[in-house]
Amino acid sequence: MRENQMKKLLSVMLLALLLTGCGGEEKTTTICKGNIDEMTAAEVTIEATGDKTDVMKSTVTYDFTGYVTESTPIDTYWLPKVKSINVDYDSLKGGSAKYTVDGEKIILKIELDYGEADFDELKKAKLVTTTDSDKKIVYISLEETIKEQEKGGLTCKEK
Repeated sequence: MRENQMKKLLSVMLLALLLTGCGGEEKTTTICKGNIDEMTAAEVTIEATGDKTDVMKSTVTYDFTGYVTESTPIDTYWLPKVKSINVDYDSLKGGSAKYTVDGEKIILKIELDYGEADFDELKKAKLVTTTDSDKKIVYISLEETIKEQEKGGLTCKEK
């Protein structure tokens, strides 16, 4: 009887260890915010496990207040220009983008799921870089992602 109780206890302990991920890496969320230029603000949410970036969600707001006129309407003049300077995220594996017009602002919401993404495709789209162009990218570093966001003028804080 005592042996059965020990086996049950050991089984429960092993199951608990497996369910907690055997000391797995911590999941974190980092928020980066700021103005890219006078007309463009961004907020980037980075979800990561350890140093591996899992998902990156961005909201970029282009403010054309004072630049929208009859001859330069927001939806037929400015929106196509904004789309032309951005990557076609919808064509990328693991990527999506949605543009909305709010008054004289264009809001772009982007999501990149690096678990589904094709890193070679992201490299060709110039969305990721590497110091060794021949080296295969196996994950996106949270530390490097934060450095790049801060280089771009954003301030990052862990949530």
